[in-house]
Amino acid sequence: MRLFAFPVYSIPVLMALPLSGLFLSGVIPSAGAQTTTAQTATPASTGALRGSVTDPSGAVIPQATITATSTSGQSFSATSDSGGAYVLHGLAPGTYTIKTTAPGFSLNVTQGVTVAAGAPKHLDIALIIEVAQQNVQVTTDNPTVSTDAGSNANAVVLKDKDLDQLSDDPDELSSELTALAGPSAGPNGGQIYIDGFTAGQLPPKSAIREIRINQNPFSAEYDKLGYGRIEILTKPGTDKLHGQFFVQGTTKSFNSQNPFAQTIPDYHTVQYDGNVSSALGKKASFFFNFDRRNIQDNNIISAILNGPSSTCDPSTVNYSTYDPVTCSLALPNPRTRTNFSPRFDLQLGPKNTLTARYQYWNDNEVQSGAGQLNLPATASNEDETESTAQISDTQVISDKVVNETRFQYIHDRDTLSPVSGTPSIQVQGAFTGGGASQQFSQDNTNRYEVQNYTSLSEGSHFIKFGVRLRIDRDANNATSNYNGYYTFSQANCPATGCPTPGEQIIPALQVYQITENLLGQGFTPAQIQALGYGPKQFTVTTGTPAVTRILTDAGLYAQDDWKIKPNLTLSYGLRWESQNQISNHSDFAPRVSFAYGLARGKQPAKTVIRGGYGFFYDRFQIAQVLQAARQNGISQTQYVVTNPAFFPNFTAADLVGDNVTPTIYQVAPNLKAPYTAQTAIGVDQQITKSATVSVTYLNSRGVHALDTRNINAPLYGPNTDNSGLRPFGTNQNVYQYESAAIFKQSQLLVNFNLRAGSALSLFGFYALGTVHSDTGGVTTFPSEQYDISADYGRASFDVRQRLFLGGSYQTPRWGIRLSPFLIAFSGPPFNITTSQDLNADSIFNDRPSFAPAGQTGPNIVNTKYGNFNTAPAPGDPRIPVNSGQAPGQFNLNLRVSKTFGIGPKVEHAGPAGGAPAGGGGGGGGHGGPGFIGFGGHGGGPPGPGGTSNRRYSVTLNAQARNLFNNVNYAAPIGVVGPTFGRFTGLGGAFGGVSQSANRRIDLQAVFNF
Repeated sequence: MRLFAFPVYSIPVLMALPLSGLFLSGVIPSAGAQTTTAQTATPASTGALRGSVTDPSGAVIPQATITATSTSGQSFSATSDSGGAYVLHGLAPGTYTIKTTAPGFSLNVTQGVTVAAGAPKHLDIALIIEVAQQNVQVTTDNPTVSTDAGSNANAVVLKDKDLDQLSDDPDELSSELTALAGPSAGPNGGQIYIDGFTAGQLPPKSAIREIRINQNPFSAEYDKLGYGRIEILTKPGTDKLHGQFFVQGTTKSFNSQNPFAQTIPDYHTVQYDGNVSSALGKKASFFFNFDRRNIQDNNIISAILNGPSSTCDPSTVNYSTYDPVTCSLALPNPRTRTNFSPRFDLQLGPKNTLTARYQYWNDNEVQSGAGQLNLPATASNEDETESTAQISDTQVISDKVVNETRFQYIHDRDTLSPVSGTPSIQVQGAFTGGGASQQFSQDNTNRYEVQNYTSLSEGSHFIKFGVRLRIDRDANNATSNYNGYYTFSQANCPATGCPTPGEQIIPALQVYQITENLLGQGFTPAQIQALGYGPKQFTVTTGTPAVTRILTDAGLYAQDDWKIKPNLTLSYGLRWESQNQISNHSDFAPRVSFAYGLARGKQPAKTVIRGGYGFFYDRFQIAQVLQAARQNGISQTQYVVTNPAFFPNFTAADLVGDNVTPTIYQVAPNLKAPYTAQTAIGVDQQITKSATVSVTYLNSRGVHALDTRNINAPLYGPNTDNSGLRPFGTNQNVYQYESAAIFKQSQLLVNFNLRAGSALSLFGFYALGTVHSDTGGVTTFPSEQYDISADYGRASFDVRQRLFLGGSYQTPRWGIRLSPFLIAFSGPPFNITTSQDLNADSIFNDRPSFAPAGQTGPNIVNTKYGNFNTAPAPGDPRIPVNSGQAPGQFNLNLRVSKTFGIGPKVEHAGPAGGAPAGGGGGGGGHGGPGFIGFGGHGGGPPGPGGTSNRRYSVTLNAQARNLFNNVNYAAPIGVVGPTFGRFTGLGGAFGGVSQSANRRIDLQAVFNF
């Protein structure tokens, strides 16, 4: 197990990176209009505060003094210019008190002003004429509406106690954040940025300072869609010694049982997590985190075999008669996760800070991949190790200019070893057995990401521009499908008659049962095929397993947030992107948005109208590049054998004949990067001083969406002879990645945010949407290879309704904190197929046609979705794609916490986790690793669940996942036949539970100092 898995050639890059920031500091001279009383606390990844100072008549006030003081006592000052404008740069993200003074005017104090990294906070200050001595106190702790570009009310910012509702398990945390972000447009979902970078493992929750969701959705800083974007900012060091340690776990006796398992052996999960932070002299600090999880869980198998089997092994059942029986088994699936991460924040000079962060992550899993219809033999053992190094250098070049250079290197090594090397066997609608189809693989990936971003404040303009370069080198060695793959599908009754009188269609499981029975009687596979039984298709891959490719993409952007009037902001920008491995090398992505406040006189606007439009590109991924490079007919070839006269073993001689079709992959020569054109219009409304509501309509159009198509499939249809004629004239399947698909999506989002002091915070959303497409993603094939429009219909990711509610409440009497996390959504659609390859394109995704109501006879199947003809003639219209409807899901998680203070009293007890200041963020902009801010205070952090004014604290937590024990089913079997519509497992509900449990309860104890 290698901890520091960096190649030697990366060291010079790491050493040279900080020099870029030093060079820039010599190019642009520094201005001194802004001062700070604590230069040692100048942070990188900083924010800014700007606005204007006016008198009661609205006239500007020059030479006013504006001072921002952080919660740790650090202060920054600026003076308004002749136009009354001011700007405070280099502010560490956090909460500030703003004091404004001017001769002849009363002191103005604005408390609770939150500054975020990479986005300027706009604050206009109105002074009143001094009469005797009076102070104006303004508190902005509560959510408010604003015309700032990054202050959209449907954004969510989680920190301190708001993080309590989320799981401490990073795997579950990722699912919860995806649910919290809401539906993103398109098939690829949202994007997670960790300290501004687009790759890497999610850190433990105890190392997270802040989470931002859907903020400034049309910013040109980001390549991906803003709705669904998640930004995670890690904790910086502190000025005092702070630490936290917790242990949490669950066991079988706490939980309810998975309804698909008859007997589940004992299981448990234990997680240990700890962190410590402190100063390293006067100009440096550190934060160190360690997390270890020991997960003893089970994969639940619920397959259909031809007879009972205590081990779910098809070789142990009796095949003399047809006897379909559900086999339930809890297969042990032990896992360990290890994660540790040191981080150092260093001040190189008064206006130059450096952050270095390293993260080691290891995942070891035994018998993964089995479950539901996948039998134990399909499992694999996996070991993955990932090392990440990040360096960020920030220059506060002047009071108006900030530059940041950032670098990330990731080395990932993933090894997968199969439990069995026997051929895979898929019996459609029943089970998948034999060895895992992916077999052995070893993947070594080196990822490099370099960013340089500059922000410039000039009057009413806040300009940002920058560049990002990403390079992925993937060396992959995989023997996928080297063991072979048999497919059994349903069959028409042979000429000798149906095995079950009165039937016209033989289910796939019965075809398999008859095949095994005839083999046991001494029949040869060729004789069995002649009788109309045996596997329908066999595929195998041969050739060289190793391939190496490099994927590079670059992006440039420029953006201006223009404060045209105090109640009107216009943001406009342009992003340019390019990548190799495809023919399209230049993609322009314009973005524009506005925010207009409906204000009365000098009063702040209570209603803000927002709108935006932009292009967002997706990149062609390394997985498809590797597949096309490997399986090109030279390095590797896949062979597809129709009605193979061999089973279960095969030889090289079996791969020759008229029924053997070589198969290759390729990238379309005219493939273009897919993009989404998104339009948004909405209203942010201040309901009360502590509550906001936002209503937004989104319209998204996907262009050049990706799919895979067999461009040399046999011609099929009413106007062809259906004789197997292929366009290229050769007996070969050519699977081509292309960008010929589309999607259309409409969404209505309603968000609310309520914060009533420190005791109560609630936020959530309701989403109503619809999406239609003719592709399910880059790896999906159309059912008609020469008419992908035949598959235009409900998209596989079309979830019509979603509801989310989260928050935190502390009881006034006992100080107990309740943190709910509720997610409910209607079910996605699922496809209904015949289990046959009707058009000989080698893909088993053909759909039946509708049959008249009440019709009976050959090939007619009656279901709740209608009467189907499972053997439609060429040209018969098929049922719409994704006609099935999976059930909806409802899940409520609840954490209950209580904090006990221990030891002497201290002043300034900090929030949970102990670091409200320091750190930056933002994906693609001035964000990323937070820097020196020395955010901790003299007292120890109280941990989740409450606050304490004691030096030490202990917090006890209990978290119930799926509190009401609701059974959330996954989509049922969609293959028309005896098992159609049968549920085989639990759905992957966001915030769901383990395989073994339907409801899970975790207990946790946290010690803070």
